[in-house]
Amino acid sequence: MTAKDIEKSYGICGLVCSLCSYNVDCSGCRCKDDNCEIKTCCGSKGLQYCFECGEWPCDKDMHKGIRIRAFNTVAKNEGLDALAEYLHINLNRGITYHRADKLSGDYDRCKTEQEVIDLLKCGKPDPYDVCPTYESEHFLLRFVSLDDAPDLLECYKNPTVSVQGNSENCDFGYGSQTLGEMLDFINRWLEAYKIHGFIRFSIIDKQKNRAIGTIEIFGGDHNNHSVLRIDNVAGYENEKALSELLKIADSFFHDINCEKIVTKVMPEATQRMKAVTLNGYAPYPANDEWDRNDYYMKLRAQI
Repeated sequence: MTAKDIEKSYGICGLVCSLCSYNVDCSGCRCKDDNCEIKTCCGSKGLQYCFECGEWPCDKDMHKGIRIRAFNTVAKNEGLDALAEYLHINLNRGITYHRADKLSGDYDRCKTEQEVIDLLKCGKPDPYDVCPTYESEHFLLRFVSLDDAPDLLECYKNPTVSVQGNSENCDFGYGSQTLGEMLDFINRWLEAYKIHGFIRFSIIDKQKNRAIGTIEIFGGDHNNHSVLRIDNVAGYENEKALSELLKIADSFFHDINCEKIVTKVMPEATQRMKAVTLNGYAPYPANDEWDRNDYYMKLRAQI
C-alpha cells in the first residue's frame, strides 16, 4: 500500500478506508445511498472533506473522536498528502490504524489529540522512557509498583505450575514467601527497567481493582527472541483470561519492537496450552537456535 492509496481512501469525515479492518461493506462514503449525515452535510456545501469546512470541527458525533479530530487537524494544516505520508511511514513502522478484526489500534491508545499528532509525526515512543499501559475488557496492564506487593505475594508464594515454569533462568520474584521478599524483588524489577533490561507489568483485575499477577517482556536477545512471562494466580489460569492477556501482549511486537515472542507452556498447563494455540503460537521449531523445551513462538505479522 502506498501513501497515495491512503490519500485516495481518506473518508469525508476523517476515517481512512484503506486501513480499516472492518470486513463488511462500508455504510458511509462508499454507500450508494446518502444515509450518512457527514456526507450529506459536505455535499450540500460543495465540500470534499469535513476539514475544508469553516465550521469544522462541529458537534457531530463523528468529530468527537480524538483520532478523527487529530487526522483532520493535520490534513487541514499540512495537507491531506502530508497526513497520508505520515500514516504510510507509520504503517511500515508497525503502527496500526486498526488491529485485526477490531476498530481500534495504536492511535486509539492516545489520550489527547496532541498525542495522536505526535504519534503520527514521530512514531512510537521509547517504552523505557514512558512505560506504556494497556487495557482490555477485564484487565489493565501498567508498570509494576511497590504498592502491588501484598497482592502479588499470593501469586509467587503459591505458584501455579505455569508460574513455576516461568522461573526458568529468572529468580526475580519467584519463590517469594514474605512481604519483605516481594518488595525486594519488585525493587529489582524496577532497577532492571532503569537499565533497559526488561519491563514487568502488573495485571490489574479492573472489577476487583487488585493485582492478580504480572507480565514480563524481556527484549530481543542474540537470537532476536523476546521472552514473555505471564504469571497469574490460580483463579486466572484459564483459557478465557489467558487469551485476553495474550491479545494485549500482541502490542509488544510494535511497542517493544519484537520480531518473535516466545513463551513457556508446561505440558500440564492444559488451559494455557489452549490459549497460546488459539492465539497464534506454535511449538518452537526443534531445529532452530533456541535450545529449550516447552516453548511456543509467535512471529510478528508482516504488512
